[in-house]
Amino acid sequence: MNFLLFGTDPKPSEQEHSVTLSDRIVPYTIKRSPRRRLSMTIDHRGLRVLGPMNLSLRQSESLILTHESWVIQKLDEWRSERLNGSWSIHGDIPLPIFGVPHAVKAMHHAARGSRIERLENTLLLYSPTPNNAVRSHKSLVQWLRQEALTHFESRIDELAPRMDVRISALSLSQARTRWGSCTSHGHIRLNWRLVHLPRDLIDYVIVHELAHLKEMNHSPRFWAVVESIYPTHKAARKALRGHIATLPLIELA
Repeated sequence: MNFLLFGTDPKPSEQEHSVTLSDRIVPYTIKRSPRRRLSMTIDHRGLRVLGPMNLSLRQSESLILTHESWVIQKLDEWRSERLNGSWSIHGDIPLPIFGVPHAVKAMHHAARGSRIERLENTLLLYSPTPNNAVRSHKSLVQWLRQEALTHFESRIDELAPRMDVRISALSLSQARTRWGSCTSHGHIRLNWRLVHLPRDLIDYVIVHELAHLKEMNHSPRFWAVVESIYPTHKAARKALRGHIATLPLIELA
């Protein structure tokens, strides 16, 4: 007598998933193999959950959530290691502004004090003190922060009415690995370093944070709000991860 055995299909050896940790969505890979123990690794490939062939999605998420603080800390450490070394005015690396590479030149001009001029794809940094890199770097950061704030305000003025939301406050952050945040009271914080990225990716971050004013989570309803304004949000999220590796760090001391 022959028997037909009914059951679930075998799980693939590798699966891509994502999990919500704190205020971020973390992609991860489930890696199944003939092993007994369950473990996690974080390296240049990101977060990976390793386990036996019958490892379920629920077990994987439970493991990650149980060690949420550790996962976030290690992911931030890896992202920080991937950031470029300190950027310097006296180096040869262009400075991206809204995705466009700009040459930066330090100029001595005692009579007119510290100021910055933008000429096409070149920034001229005038300083009354010659070869004062610290002062020039600080002036540059102040200028970039103002450029970022002006752009953020303009885009929020455009996007918020389209999404039928209103913010209570806007401020700048300087975290190395977090692009933005939103409180339940409508206070949005955006990383001023977004000024280095293309404008369309900045729009995605703004839309993402504005969508939290309707859904303070990352549920399907939240992503439906995002998609209504930014249909290519999945590609944008992937592009943002890639830009982490090219983000310049302007050394102030």
